[in-house]
Amino acid sequence: MNKPTKKLVTYSSLLLTALYAANKYIDSCITPITSSKNSFTFVWKEHQIQYIEKGDNKNPPLLLIHNLIPSSSKEEWYRIDDILSKDFHVYELDLLGCGNSDKPNITYINYMYVQIISAFINEVIKEKTNICAASFSSSIVLMTARFYPGIINKIVIINPTSIDKLVKPATYKNKIESNILELPIIGTFLYNCKMSKSSIEDYYKYICFYNDKNVSSKTLDITYYNAHNQHSSGKFLLGSIIGKYTNINIIYALNKINHNLYLIGNGNYKSIIQEYKKYNKNIHAVYVSNCRLLPQLEIPETIADKIKRSLN
Repeated sequence: MNKPTKKLVTYSSLLLTALYAANKYIDSCITPITSSKNSFTFVWKEHQIQYIEKGDNKNPPLLLIHNLIPSSSKEEWYRIDDILSKDFHVYELDLLGCGNSDKPNITYINYMYVQIISAFINEVIKEKTNICAASFSSSIVLMTARFYPGIINKIVIINPTSIDKLVKPATYKNKIESNILELPIIGTFLYNCKMSKSSIEDYYKYICFYNDKNVSSKTLDITYYNAHNQHSSGKFLLGSIIGKYTNINIIYALNKINHNLYLIGNGNYKSIIQEYKKYNKNIHAVYVSNCRLLPQLEIPETIADKIKRSLN
């Protein structure tokens, strides 16, 4: 081995060692977030899915589906689930790859989540249910209603993702980024950089909330923990999202769905909601203000009221 090659090997080894140490340090600094709510486990194809339920089981069931990103979880509903549980038997689950559910090294696709939701309704709820979903999870719920219409009653979607974004194909750059994230050391380090405390704080302050002062420290602590628990294995879901594997064309589903469908959105979502309405006459638009991507965390009383009015 010549001298330049030896140097390259040495420097590469030192770099990988430093990245590995950084990953281990981040892993060791994760503070477990414990919930006061009773948590249960639903097993789907050997994967453990965590969920909670609240309210009288004599009330109509309501399944809450959080946004599909690695920092999200069932805790996204913690400000409204008590309000909703007065009228509904509420179920909240951590989607596979999120929260305290398993985060396996697999390719995450839309139809996989459709199967999980349909299995959860059939095996846990065991009756026709109402569903409320947030943001990107809108496509999952719509596809579930398309393939398994008999298990769903009414649907509420908060700030649905645009149809154009859902059908956008992966670029060569997207595929490279997705593949790099799967690497054991380098991929984990890059994921930890993308999901740093400052990055998550900026995302919630400037994308998820209308008023950055409304972002609580509890919300940031929960989301940071969700992104990094299980040794930052949320990187596999992020890789699938970047690679557009979770994308799907929902137009055909919208055309075929006969359920009552309520779309809740702020002013920025009016054009998106109108786009959805072109494909389905059963869509009812509900508009709110002083909020952005996650109004259930920013204006919880208003959103809980809109959900209850829609379903009742």
